[in-house]
Amino acid sequence: MANTHGNGNRNGNWGRWGDDDERGTLNLLTPERVLAATRTCTTGKVYSLSLPIQREGVQIFDYRGAPQRLTLTSASDGDRMEAEFGAAPGVGANEDVLVLASHSITHMDALSHVFTQEGIYNGFPRDEFSAIGGAPHCDIRATGTFAGRGILLDLPSHQGVDWLDPGQVIDRAQLEACAEAQGTEVRAGDIVLLRTGWLDLFATGTGEYAQPGLGLDAVSFVDDHELAAVGADNAAIECIPFDDGVFLGVHIELLVKRGVPLLEHLRLAELAADGCHEFLFSVGALPVTGAAGSPVNPVAIG
Repeated sequence: MANTHGNGNRNGNWGRWGDDDERGTLNLLTPERVLAATRTCTTGKVYSLSLPIQREGVQIFDYRGAPQRLTLTSASDGDRMEAEFGAAPGVGANEDVLVLASHSITHMDALSHVFTQEGIYNGFPRDEFSAIGGAPHCDIRATGTFAGRGILLDLPSHQGVDWLDPGQVIDRAQLEACAEAQGTEVRAGDIVLLRTGWLDLFATGTGEYAQPGLGLDAVSFVDDHELAAVGADNAAIECIPFDDGVFLGVHIELLVKRGVPLLEHLRLAELAADGCHEFLFSVGALPVTGAAGSPVNPVAIG
């Protein structure tokens, strides 16, 4: 039964939208706010925020394995196409088989991704997740498709550097200062994308482990601005090593306690280069039943 461990308003959103809620802060994306987000577009330029899905050249955690694209059919199967489907000589189709981890490269965390002793978001039991069925509650289908007003907080540009230092803890003061310097108003229901510059550092061949990211102090920024979702160009939204040594501490505060969907490894350099700090943001995950996450190709329209 959901909400058996309900938190107070400042410590979480369990029960805020009902005991059976599986959407978390996406409930803040009302039709009125989504419609208003469409009016942020001024240039019509479309940005893909996803890294390419490939075996090399992108960060891949060893335990997740590299994505694989395998050939299912090709010109080498022409005789079979002709025999089985009556294809004319030389006519056929190329098809692939894709094998990749749900949290590989650019991806979204479902609210069932991280658990504590108390369970996952809204108090659903952590032990419900099974090897065959996956998550019966809060799987990626619940939060995998949404749109709204996106804003970019370009921290390296604000701080006058190419990228933040590996392991740098981003606190609330840095976020507020960046938004103010950009002249970016943060509104309830916004989807905030954080550029740390880490992907640019990774492209230089360094920065394999330590990464800049949100610290625990920054959680109050999400609370007080009533954010619908948070994304970043790093691997975990939060800093690595973890702030105060708390394993997945920011994930626990945002995903588990508050139901805030997280998007990781976003490609934000082009938005930053164009000075596009406000845009219509849309994302659709693969609606895999029971999945705790999904690769995504988020789109921003400036």
